[in-house]
Amino acid sequence: MGSVGDIYYRPSELSEGTSGKFYRLIRSFQCNRVPSDLLIRACEPKLTWSPTGELVERSPLEARIPKWLVDLYNTNKGLFSDPESTKGLEYVDLAIENGIAYFQPTNTAPSEHLLDEQTSNIDEHAMAQDRLAIFLHAFPSINTEIIGEEMADRLLHTAKSSILPLLSCVTEEDIGDWLLPKNPKEIESYLFSLFEFLYQVVIVLGIHHHLLPLSLPRQIMSIVPFDILKNCFQCFQVISMIFNGLRIDNRELIPLSLLWSESKTGKRSHALLGYCISMQVSSRASLGTSKVSYDGSMEVLSSWKPQSPGIPSTMEYLAAISFCSQSQLGVIGRPHMLTLEAKALAGLLFSRRKQYEQAAQALKETIVSATTHYGPRSMSLGIVTSELAQCYNFLRQESLAEATVMKLQEARLESNISTRRDATYLSLALADSFIGRARYKEAAPILESIIGNPGISETLRMMSALRLTKSRRRMHNDAQKSFEQKGALWAGFALLGNVPEVLVMEYIEELGCCISEIPKGEPGDSNDTQHLIQAVNSALHRSSSLTNSPCWEWYTKRQQEYLEQITTATETDKGEENDEGLQNEVQNRLGIPISPQATSSMLEEEDDNMPDNEGPWSERLVLSFDSGGVRAISSLFILKRIMYQIREFELTHPDGPAYSSRSSSWTSDESSSLALLDVADRVDEFLPCHYFDYVAGISTGGLNSIMIGRLRMSVDQAIDNFIDFGNAVFGDPRVFRALIPRAKFSAVNARDALLKIIRHNVENITGECSAGEFIAKNELFQDDGRRTRTLTISRGIDAGFTDETIWRSYHSHRGTTSLYTIWQVAYATTSANLVYASAIEIGPSKHYNGGVVTNPSSKILREVCFEHNKAPSTFVSLGTSRHVGAEVNPGDNAKRRNFPRKFRLQELNRSFRSHTAENITERQTEEWLELAERIGLNHAYRLNAGGLHEIPDDEWLPAATGSATIQFIKYITNDYLRSNGVRDVINSIASEAVRIRRARAITGRWKDFTQDTEVRRCQDSEFKWNKKDRSWMKSS
Repeated sequence: MGSVGDIYYRPSELSEGTSGKFYRLIRSFQCNRVPSDLLIRACEPKLTWSPTGELVERSPLEARIPKWLVDLYNTNKGLFSDPESTKGLEYVDLAIENGIAYFQPTNTAPSEHLLDEQTSNIDEHAMAQDRLAIFLHAFPSINTEIIGEEMADRLLHTAKSSILPLLSCVTEEDIGDWLLPKNPKEIESYLFSLFEFLYQVVIVLGIHHHLLPLSLPRQIMSIVPFDILKNCFQCFQVISMIFNGLRIDNRELIPLSLLWSESKTGKRSHALLGYCISMQVSSRASLGTSKVSYDGSMEVLSSWKPQSPGIPSTMEYLAAISFCSQSQLGVIGRPHMLTLEAKALAGLLFSRRKQYEQAAQALKETIVSATTHYGPRSMSLGIVTSELAQCYNFLRQESLAEATVMKLQEARLESNISTRRDATYLSLALADSFIGRARYKEAAPILESIIGNPGISETLRMMSALRLTKSRRRMHNDAQKSFEQKGALWAGFALLGNVPEVLVMEYIEELGCCISEIPKGEPGDSNDTQHLIQAVNSALHRSSSLTNSPCWEWYTKRQQEYLEQITTATETDKGEENDEGLQNEVQNRLGIPISPQATSSMLEEEDDNMPDNEGPWSERLVLSFDSGGVRAISSLFILKRIMYQIREFELTHPDGPAYSSRSSSWTSDESSSLALLDVADRVDEFLPCHYFDYVAGISTGGLNSIMIGRLRMSVDQAIDNFIDFGNAVFGDPRVFRALIPRAKFSAVNARDALLKIIRHNVENITGECSAGEFIAKNELFQDDGRRTRTLTISRGIDAGFTDETIWRSYHSHRGTTSLYTIWQVAYATTSANLVYASAIEIGPSKHYNGGVVTNPSSKILREVCFEHNKAPSTFVSLGTSRHVGAEVNPGDNAKRRNFPRKFRLQELNRSFRSHTAENITERQTEEWLELAERIGLNHAYRLNAGGLHEIPDDEWLPAATGSATIQFIKYITNDYLRSNGVRDVINSIASEAVRIRRARAITGRWKDFTQDTEVRRCQDSEFKWNKKDRSWMKSS
């Protein structure tokens, strides 16, 4: 039961209409979950800047927050913080993760009748307007709150998955229709909120992030009349020019008269202009623009000053601390009155500028007031205290830093906030105070507790790992201890792909330091050291920004010195007679995969012909992809997370790490052809086809199965090719379809896109190949059946009769596809009559997807059981976010605005197909699970990210790249993958896959299963592939 003052409100008393509205609001953000803080902050007054540059509170209703939401919050705040209270909402749950509350839709959706009643008077523009208003009011203004950066970080995921894609799709018509307030007096404040939000996300995400709508401010300023903004018009115009030119070497400079004006521009707009100029300077530095361009921006920035330098506004004062030089600050006064928040923020900004004496003085002045005002458990006080302690550390006053932290920690002893960021900041400051006085043993347990806590961010854990490594180096005489498998260096290695590049560089420097401290001539037990060096080299060698840096050059020299030490020590052990090629052998060990513990002497010849139903080969793994059009890329993102986990298990396996899924006794020295893995992004060295025996799919899921199974791609290669296919097909729809009934997408484009995928795959295997085009057109779908088997499904029409066709890449008594090529089968499964492309004639039948199934798992399970008379060991079914009971509303997408009547029938037909497919998918999933239970398949896993079902199968925005669609799908999928239950499932899948692969890798059959065949022939082909010479040859 929630309470506000003397008002008590039972959650069960919420009307069904309110519950439905709240459900619709949560769903409108198109995220798997929405932070409760987003809605709480939206319903409370916001601390922001007035036109005069002073702090003011803005009410939710002034910010156009829906009144029903504000009333709901004010009458029952418990709904937004207590999971028990949300039971009254019926359709939404409140989950707590690492102390942060998130709203997420339940599996039970409101009735269609209820949603119809609610949506009759609500259009998509109103929902978009509400969503944007809620977010902009909740997102902190620049330098107004001590916890501003923490809140911005907490809301950033919602910005990337919902708000930025929405703004990227806004048209000039939208700007006038719904984006801008109807009241002209509100436009200036609204534009300030929007532009300061864009400024902050550019600073965090970087100018190259593809979701940033950098042209939007220019679009808006081309529409807003001068007389509405008056004195601010020219300032906003320049700000829009800065945003629009961030990614180019634009030599257009800001008129200095704008910066010298004392009255024409409001102080708020003037300060925002200063922030944007500093952003422009940073962008030109990162772009490596011409010296003239960079120097011009620096001149403009150095000319910025408050409109009244002697008595600046609070906003201008904090802006000056943020980006002005020391000489500029020397002539700028201090406001007469500073709030507690502003004083603390000034201290935080001074600290960021490394002006620690000024920072310490400012922060120390606020501690007592902050303790009284915010309380000891508050995040605000935690941030101020930790920053003050770090200032003391930098000033070499470590005892004072320790006392400052300990005092607050003692006041928080009974608080359960150990994973909250400010608590981690305090712990780091305390550890630093010990390190600064060489009390490493006291610092170590603090740092270990941070590293071992998965609820703490990767960045803070990496910072702790680096501190711990430095401490260990100084604590131990034996430098090899730094490289132990459970040590801080290995812990940091696991975090490399999820931390800023500056921390990656610091990690490389620290690794080099640890290598350099190994005593010369005494490499000792070097296995862990060599393994780590090999892993780091493999992970980072493709990053040009790293490998071209001084830290990488220094690390490489230390590595080479260590290599020479190992060579010398090994020569002594082996004797002079075996030293030929010794250094090359050691060098290979630093850059190739480590084989399983088995040796070739353990293998028997009869392993080559081991029966399918004996040993590890009888434990089959099956992977199935649903249909879903563009959403099928979500399945690939899920598979990528599975491969990430597989890689982690392979690298940390107790029998020794494997750096490639091919690792076996035959691949111990294949470094010349190995493409090393890249932890930071790609998992190209761990192929799904080395773990799964069957890969199956339908429609674009069928394309996934062909790429992963038959073409044996890595999941990253499949994602790249899926995007290319989307650009060529979904990104190029036909026009005038309403007048001339025909397929929406060109059959020629679809065929060419599929041939391009196959051709690139051939070229990746063979290198340069003049016959690539010919091979792509003629490469057969059927393989020898000794490797991963691929299945796809299409619908065939023969003499007026319709039936499904299962295409198999192997010989089967149930049917054969021996005469058909890969591209024909791919076309058959990805086609859908009058939706994607024309049907294809294969033999006597015309084939297309046609919605025969959406989840093929049940059919594939029957197929596998028929082939082997035995259930597989593990079956993984990957969905595409079909959602039963979801609202099907053709107006819920940003690109479908004001369609003429001639398009409405097509939209209604698409909605009908979508709704029908959702119900079919659910029935087929239930059928698969029931069948799995009947046949004793214990490891049947269904992974299916929610929240994407409103994306039409063929939506690709923008058409040229699909980047907005892809990123929206990616963020929703990643959000789903973060849940604990999903992580547990993925861990189970990965564990089984690694166990079976390693058991197979010591059998003779493994070689055939993992390697390409020596000669690949095409139907009626005059060419054959000679693997030894790496070329296509004329057949004899």
